[in-house]
Amino acid sequence: MNRPKIDIVIVSYAYNEECQNLTRNCIKSLYLSEPDAKEIFNVILVESEESMVDVWSQDYPGVNSYLAPKPYGYHKFLNLGRKKGDAEWVALCNNDLEFTEGWYTEILKEYQNNPGVLSFSPICPRTQPLYGINPNSGKYLGYDIRKQISGWCLVHRRDLYLEIGDLDERFYHWFCDNDFAMTLKDKGILHMLVTSSIVIHHDRNIGKTTEKVVKSNEEMWRLTSGSQPIFVEKWKDKF
Repeated sequence: MNRPKIDIVIVSYAYNEECQNLTRNCIKSLYLSEPDAKEIFNVILVESEESMVDVWSQDYPGVNSYLAPKPYGYHKFLNLGRKKGDAEWVALCNNDLEFTEGWYTEILKEYQNNPGVLSFSPICPRTQPLYGINPNSGKYLGYDIRKQISGWCLVHRRDLYLEIGDLDERFYHWFCDNDFAMTLKDKGILHMLVTSSIVIHHDRNIGKTTEKVVKSNEEMWRLTSGSQPIFVEKWKDKF
């Protein structure tokens, strides 16, 4: 199979050893997941810990690392990372992921069979089975969060952004994946969960990588439930 290059955008906040190891394990598993990984993966790391920005590029010569602009905003960081690359495909990723063998190849296979689908997610064997969807059980079209849409790993063709524009930076943390899902649905863009593409989401960032960022109750509200009124107002007349 002729596998096109893909920009892998990873959001990281490696302020201590544990969080550094999350990002290291993510990068290592990525490079082990495909035999020609160094040729087809352009890794773009958006790092919030200033002291680690140069370290990533030194330790992993294929990684392009950029300092994340404050204040924290998940969509803002993803937009920045995406625009640092120009590959035909884009993956938007958390840093607490473990990529398994052939995950990208499996998504490309489904795209070849379903060229009308522009957006994809791999399955996490820890998450989707809670909703009755198991690895290697087929493909699923839809827009349900943590079912068809794995918010921690979104894979799509770059020309998707010609249809949807930038990710909405009014969403900082909560509701980012919900807004992405509603945007695809609103534009009539199909999204597919590929259960033969397996990426494990360790989901260890909660309380780990945000505790040093959030300095006040007001800031926590902004990152979490503060986005709900924006989401409701944006989509209330459509869905």
